Amino acid sequence: MKPIRIVQERAGDEYYNLLKEVLDTGWFYSGDDCCVGAVVYDEDWLMRQDLNKKLDKVWFVSFYAGDLKRVLELIPFDLKYIAFRRDFGKIKVYEMQRFKKLLGGM
Repeated sequence: MKPIRIVQERAGDEYYNLLKEVLDTGWFYSGDDCCVGAVVYDEDWLMRQDLNKKLDKVWFVSFYAGDLKRVLELIPFDLKYIAFRRDFGKIKVYEMQRFKKLLGGM
């Protein structure tokens, strides 16, 4: 199954809202290797998500399916932090360079 179809199935009724937000304010890629939508947010957004974090800007990966290493290769530019919401649950924030090392020394 193509990664975009996996994202659609996981997101269900929220898929088009998520896609609209990413297309309006973020970055989107869909191919045979992965599908990803991400937005750059600031500390105010993190605080609104009940994440008591004092961070600068963060890539928030709103959705993805497929090869996570490829997702990180495709992100247009690095920020110090990256955040994910696995299966639309709790948001986890990671230092970008540390996360890349965890994935195999990117």
